[in-house]
Amino acid sequence: MKKVISLLLCFVFTFLLFSCSSEEDEIVPAYDSTVSDQIDLDGKTFIYGMVQDYFFEGADSTLGYINNTEFADLAAKRLREVEDKYNCSIEMKYVTRAGEAAYHSVLTGDYEFDFIQEESFFLVDYVIANIFTDLATLDNMEATDEEKWGNRYLLASTMWNGGIYGVIPALHPLRTQNSMSSVFAVNENHIATLGQTDPRDYYENGEWTYDTFTNVLTNYTFNNLSGDKVYSMAASRGWFTRGMALSNGDEYLTLNDDGSFSLGFYSDTALDAFNQTFEWWNGPAASNIIEGGLDQFVAGQSVLGLIDAYQILSGTTSVAYNVDNFGLVPFPSGPNAEPGWYKSFYEAADFTICIPLTAPDAEVSALIIDAIYEPFEGYETDEAVLEYLSRNYFLDERDSKFFFELSDKDHAVYIDHAHSLSGFFGDITTRSATAVLQGAESLQFTNTEKYILPQYQTIAELYE
Repeated sequence: MKKVISLLLCFVFTFLLFSCSSEEDEIVPAYDSTVSDQIDLDGKTFIYGMVQDYFFEGADSTLGYINNTEFADLAAKRLREVEDKYNCSIEMKYVTRAGEAAYHSVLTGDYEFDFIQEESFFLVDYVIANIFTDLATLDNMEATDEEKWGNRYLLASTMWNGGIYGVIPALHPLRTQNSMSSVFAVNENHIATLGQTDPRDYYENGEWTYDTFTNVLTNYTFNNLSGDKVYSMAASRGWFTRGMALSNGDEYLTLNDDGSFSLGFYSDTALDAFNQTFEWWNGPAASNIIEGGLDQFVAGQSVLGLIDAYQILSGTTSVAYNVDNFGLVPFPSGPNAEPGWYKSFYEAADFTICIPLTAPDAEVSALIIDAIYEPFEGYETDEAVLEYLSRNYFLDERDSKFFFELSDKDHAVYIDHAHSLSGFFGDITTRSATAVLQGAESLQFTNTEKYILPQYQTIAELYE
């Protein structure tokens, strides 16, 4: 990988030298790109590289919203407004992987996109290789505006050495929450059949703890009318352990005054959480757990189902389209955590926007992006989006509120899956947590220092 990145940097550096040497031949725009009211782009076409993936619904969508829906209509209207205001056109170019396509265009020095949108999992190595514009340096985009472009921890995956290379359109409904993981869906019809306490009530009352979770795993299994077993929980071992990792009050990474860092997975309280995980998967409640997640939950085979946020309401296979009465809760909090404490993880920020270095004018690209991602009419406030969620997806406002806050900076944590930083979690359900952590320690600290520490240093530099 080091050789690949070094070769890439040589290509990029050569391209930049060539670009600088030809500056005298470039046509200087006849407008001030920092004053939006003065801009007439004379019919310029902006190419928006849009990845085709499960959360974008392919070409049958507008800005990632499924066509013939309220948000897709508002997105189409917004695009027309921007085109009219600046006398330009915006062309969507759907590609299998927008980040990879941008990478190759920068390598060859070719203009292909003015901006792209991609899942950040497929961007992290390209960010390190320096093929995107540092958005924090642009006048036409305030990349550190956490309300508009996503909070610091949502942008961590595309930060590097003091720069922000990708942002998320946080003012457009549901663009930040879908990336999050570690959420339990609750089958409320099963809860009614059991006559047991709703986990939402435990959470609301500050009682969603390891003890009450043990009670759920132990006592919420039953046989349905067909005689089939309904399990207390459906979950993947690795996802479950990852969700438990910081459930006992730890932060993922803490910068120390001396320049060193502490890693939350290696604290005593995290070890307690991992030991509790082992107990649930191997102790008296183990027979009440079925391995899986979404499929088992929507089939009615479990009371709790561990899922990703996009599986709640994105597309016809999601919970909202298949379960008529469901709730949502986070992981339980451990004895060392404050009541209500939880962390929601992500491995990729789904709707990340970047500007490749080969875009002709990064400031103008930023101007257009900034205009596209102003709030939609009628959804200028959090309250309006919450009302939409309650009207269309959730029967209980508690679930709308919980879903909405999943991506808040108090909860969001980026776990780098691209550099071997999440592979050890599943082992903790089958082996001693101490042994697993010791075996992974060298790689964890080495790769955290290499790939994660620069992100937290950037956060400290730009936000704190």
